[in-house]
Amino acid sequence: MRRPFPAALRLAMLLGLAQCLAAQPVAGKFLVAARGQTDPNFERSVVLLVQHGEGGSWGLVVNRPTGVPLSKLFAGEPLLEKQEGILFAGGPVGAGRFLLLLRARRPPEESQRVFADVYLGWTPGALREANGISDCRVYSGYAGWAPGQLEAEIARGDWHLLPAEAPLVFEQRPERVWEDLARRTETPVAAGGERR
Repeated sequence: MRRPFPAALRLAMLLGLAQCLAAQPVAGKFLVAARGQTDPNFERSVVLLVQHGEGGSWGLVVNRPTGVPLSKLFAGEPLLEKQEGILFAGGPVGAGRFLLLLRARRPPEESQRVFADVYLGWTPGALREANGISDCRVYSGYAGWAPGQLEAEIARGDWHLLPAEAPLVFEQRPERVWEDLARRTETPVAAGGERR
């Protein structure tokens, strides 16, 4: 007759599995730059991971406002020139490409769900089709990684992974987001280790 694992051992195994899964890059996670991050493109940055797979990874830096008003940038595009706010620098790749993050009750056709009620749109039509938009941000460019590159950077300690939170994606004071999340990565967890 096999003896069952002691409850404490089962709990430890489950916690270990949960931590392992939490440390995996997947869409809908924040990549929080480590305090020692030396790449000027990502120093003190928070990236919302939009896609991760065999072909590589990409996401949007959510805490880099440019100061350029959307109303000025998109004059003549009725759906975007009415949007209050400013353009955000989404990353160093494809700086001429504009992407939108929206919070909506019903997703627009021209969109991809990132997590919860947050969707990625790639045309102004996404604004027209969305139902119940509560937030919208427009980004120029994105952050991208070749296959295996992001995992290597995480293993090296350049990034910490945390679950994404919609209020932080659309934070009215984006300059506070990195410091708040960086502090969370330094808070010891109950098991005595540190968040990764």
